[in-house]
Amino acid sequence: MITVEEKLSIFTQYLLRKQRELGQEKIGEAKDKCQVLIKLSNDRIAQDKRSIEERNYHVIFRDKNKIIAQGKNNAKNNKLALRSCLLDDFKKTIVNEAKSYFESDLYKAYLKKCIQNVPEILGEHEGLIIAVHEADLEIVKDYAESFLEKYQVEFIELDPLLTGGIKVKDSEEQISCDFTIENLVKENNKVIGLRLEKIIEKQV
Repeated sequence: MITVEEKLSIFTQYLLRKQRELGQEKIGEAKDKCQVLIKLSNDRIAQDKRSIEERNYHVIFRDKNKIIAQGKNNAKNNKLALRSCLLDDFKKTIVNEAKSYFESDLYKAYLKKCIQNVPEILGEHEGLIIAVHEADLEIVKDYAESFLEKYQVEFIELDPLLTGGIKVKDSEEQISCDFTIENLVKENNKVIGLRLEKIIEKQV
């Protein structure tokens, strides 16, 4: 006959076995949940990493493009500034070189053409004032006698800072025309600039 102690021992062992089985089941469930949580965490970390990398890439790409644009803009501005300096020097060279033609027929023809254009510009004005360098005075007077015979002409000294050519205005100083070498170069600034560009392109 089984004693009470033996029955208690059997029942206790049964309970312990059930508890172990239940504990192992709960441990298994906990492990599975832990694996799911670990996977979710790893996925979230990987997603956050990708987002950070994408943001960093966009920032780097934006900053790179900004730096490139600034570099191109600076290069363009430097090129324009250099071109402007070269153009100024080139025009000064042209003006200085013009001096060597002052005794030539080419310069005389230029003065003649200037005088011939005066009536078209000043029209019906009776009195004219022509500013001219002393060196050019005689030839300009000769042309004035030929082409400006209907005008009363007064001659004055041209500004010594100007290289050559003439300035003409009516006696009331309402209309004036500038035929100086400096103004000729100024009016042909675009043409001179294009020729300078071609010279630079050939040298590069």
